[in-house]
Amino acid sequence: MAKLLYLCRCTRHDVQTAVAFLCTRVKELDEDDYKKFTKVMQYIRNTKHLTLTIESSADPKWWVDSSYAVHPDMRSHTGVVMTLGRGTTYSASTKQKLNMKSSTEAELVAIDDAMAQVLWTRHFLEAQGEYVPTQQYTKIIQVQSYWQKTVSSQVAGRPGT
Repeated sequence: MAKLLYLCRCTRHDVQTAVAFLCTRVKELDEDDYKKFTKVMQYIRNTKHLTLTIESSADPKWWVDSSYAVHPDMRSHTGVVMTLGRGTTYSASTKQKLNMKSSTEAELVAIDDAMAQVLWTRHFLEAQGEYVPTQQYTKIIQVQSYWQKTVSSQVAGRPGT
């Protein structure tokens, strides 16, 4: 698993979600997990020709998503990807630290987890003298505040606005 972790972190971002899931199962491997591991290895062997391609661009693009209650302890999973031009320059696939009651809450936690990296990247690029359009970050913050408003209204028993 350590070699797979190194591989997915450095060059093969496309297998990161599968490897992150398999890492949570290392202590309690069963036959299904071994089959998943085998499929990941077959995929890597069959796609050796895929190369990591990066081309520069001034505006980073972010994608954040979550999967609700996919782990045995009913925790959700977060995936984050950033591109800066062509090619993935940052990606993360992590198990959420909290148990959620709905997929909406899982999405909110995913956005909240990603915001620190989003803002750090923005400040880093500005410090390097790059122009960073604020429109994209405003959209992310608007989405986050929309989700917060929706979740808080659901918790309070009122329909979302």
